[in-house]
Amino acid sequence: MRTLAIATAVLIAAATPVAAHQAPAAADAHTPRAVTETAPTAGRAEPGPDHVFADAGQRPAHGTSRNTPTPTASGGGRLEARILPIVHDCSPALRIRAQEMTAAQLAATCASLANQDAYFHGVVKDSGPVADDYNTKLEVDVFNSSADYKAYAGRIYGIDTNNGGMYLEGDPARAGNQPRFICYERTDVSPGWQIWNLNHEYTHYLDGRFDLYGDFADSQTTPTVWWGEGIAEYVSYSYRGVPYTSALVEAGKHTYALRTLFDTTYANSDVNRTYNWGYLATRYMVERHPADVATVLGHYRTGNWTAARTFLDTLDYESDWHAWLTVVAAGA
Repeated sequence: MRTLAIATAVLIAAATPVAAHQAPAAADAHTPRAVTETAPTAGRAEPGPDHVFADAGQRPAHGTSRNTPTPTASGGGRLEARILPIVHDCSPALRIRAQEMTAAQLAATCASLANQDAYFHGVVKDSGPVADDYNTKLEVDVFNSSADYKAYAGRIYGIDTNNGGMYLEGDPARAGNQPRFICYERTDVSPGWQIWNLNHEYTHYLDGRFDLYGDFADSQTTPTVWWGEGIAEYVSYSYRGVPYTSALVEAGKHTYALRTLFDTTYANSDVNRTYNWGYLATRYMVERHPADVATVLGHYRTGNWTAARTFLDTLDYESDWHAWLTVVAAGA
């Protein structure tokens, strides 16, 4: 997501199980996990696939203020250093701060994102960062569990933690701005360990830097959710070669006209329309009409939201769209 506070809400069950509806334990009573950079421990595999949002409780939240994404709460910087002591640079453009990750997990996460970087650029065919974007290095802040995230992330970064993670873009036009993806690990999912929604959220960072001019509020001048959430889902699933089963099921229902999906906003949509149908709309356009995608992105990259919207309004692919949905629903 392209915002100063973009939260990917997720049902919770990580290394320290906590029911989604439960309030977290008081931070003062919470004991941080031990820190290690040794070989993987039993039952902790390398990162696996993201998982789709399963219900309405996993809706992302979006901030509209232009707060600087730095440790803002009282003593936040000191607490950050104590709770997230592992600092690992994957590259000049990517840093991981973690509460507890093994050397193998750090290496696998870096490799996953580095390979995704190349894949993303192959899909969107950009020519470099948009103008006035100084988000040159992303920091991924990884808490050991949902409970740790709830106990500490608000105190360190001054964010709402009633969600499953948050991407903080800040003001990309300000030199020295530090974008962050604040997230947590899960161990209750196959293959046994992963950083929740890692590849989806990394796509948001890349999309913001290379496809969308300005900050999140700028990009919402006209409806762009079909692309923003759609490309995050499309890249995450296609890059990893994971079938997006729920979206394929939805395709068979023919619920939405393509033009309707171009009108999607966070206010008028639910999780199904935002993610499943955003994925389908984006996949259709990328795979069937790449020249049109290039036109739209050309406008998005210069902040000409009205021109992009006007162009989308001229497209009429409804017959082909529904024929394509039928093929996709059959497993294509």
